[in-house]
Amino acid sequence: MSTELRRRVTLDNIAYRKGEAAAAEVGASLGAYASAAVDYFASRGLDPRETEAREGQLIMQQIKKLGDRVFGFLQEQERTLLTAMLEEMLRTRITLDRVLRMNEILVGNLNAQLETLSEAQLQRQQQALQLLRQRNEEAVEKQVLEALQAAQQDGPGKRRNPAKSPIGQGQ
Repeated sequence: MSTELRRRVTLDNIAYRKGEAAAAEVGASLGAYASAAVDYFASRGLDPRETEAREGQLIMQQIKKLGDRVFGFLQEQERTLLTAMLEEMLRTRITLDRVLRMNEILVGNLNAQLETLSEAQLQRQQQALQLLRQRNEEAVEKQVLEALQAAQQDGPGKRRNPAKSPIGQGQ
């Protein structure tokens, strides 16, 4: 307790006994304990006479702090994880659009060339195309399974080494 100007406060007998016991329990003088209690209530803007309101205010303060932490966490996720996911999704979409446009051009060129083939040559080209489609679908399924397995192993909250990730390999 400071040695500045000291003031006296009158307490009723019950409050005095409770204050002395509480101060002794924490190893403080009654004056130091009372000063700390007054500082506690005053700095938080609480009315010590209203126990229900005080508890409600304390709970609301804790809820606000928790809400701020959750909101901060969500903002961090948005800045890091979600932005990276959006970037990758946009890159994939743009790449897909460009590949589809290139395929349209190639199909047009192939159709022009196929018109010059004999029936036997055309049949062989169709068989080769079916085989190519089958291999491509198998490769896609394999990559999807590898990516899902990697996501399960390196799921949320797990650290992973990006150099070892099978996603994007074999393309």
